[in-house]
Amino acid sequence: MYGKSELSRAIAEMAYVVAKAHDGLHNLEKEAFFDLISKELDYDAWAAESRFELLDETTHPTLLEAYNAAMNEFRKYKDQMSDDMKKKALKILEEVALSHKGKHEVEEFIIDRFKRELNIS
Repeated sequence: MYGKSELSRAIAEMAYVVAKAHDGLHNLEKEAFFDLISKELDYDAWAAESRFELLDETTHPTLLEAYNAAMNEFRKYKDQMSDDMKKKALKILEEVALSHKGKHEVEEFIIDRFKRELNIS
């Protein structure tokens, strides 16, 4: 299905934002992310993994740039963002936030904003 890989990349970008938001990006967060995408995104895990690695190793966007880029993709492919995909995205973000020193208030803020913008309850 066209758009599913793009949504996986957007999930990776949002996970990158959550991971970097408090105290920088740590190996526990990266490991949690890679483990989660293999379970949650199945065949499209490759797209998420490559996007996360690109952000981390090459482009180094600001949190705001990465957040806005991810949200643009979610809006662009909103017709393909099923409730199941929203649940998977939220689960990935929550688990990444918890993976290093528990969930911090800045990570909670980002996740809450994500939920509001995508109407996730």
